[in-house]
Amino acid sequence: MEHQQEEGGSQWLGFWRLIELGIRDPDELDRLIAEMSESALVDFYWTYEEAAADLKTEEFTKYLIPPRTEDFVDDVALWIVAKGLAYYESIMTNPSAMPPDLPPGARLSPWTGTVARVYRSRYRAPVRFPDDPPPLEGSDGTGSEASQT
Repeated sequence: MEHQQEEGGSQWLGFWRLIELGIRDPDELDRLIAEMSESALVDFYWTYEEAAADLKTEEFTKYLIPPRTEDFVDDVALWIVAKGLAYYESIMTNPSAMPPDLPPGARLSPWTGTVARVYRSRYRAPVRFPDDPPPLEGSDGTGSEASQT
């Protein structure tokens, strides 16, 4: 994702450091996600989704076994991102290395689901788009919202 690397290189590398942590210690990444700020949740979620989206073009999906359903393509792309930066870049630079299917016993652990659960629990809404305004202060789902009378 050249545009992200150019616009936010440290954010891009920070994202991949978190993915590498999740490979080594999934429980620790779960804990860190639960503690992320609202903006960090949004950044992590959409960086993950955009990295996976780069793998969903015909250039890559033509190597997948049929039927290439949307869910199947999503699962493979999210799995590749979850394998870390080195694997992701190996596919991005050589589309023919795209795995035709998920390996037997592949653990599907897209952290986007964890982020979405944390965000919904905290803000009572789906993860916002990066350009949308953040939720109002105090709307964190803790009951600390100010009463409007």
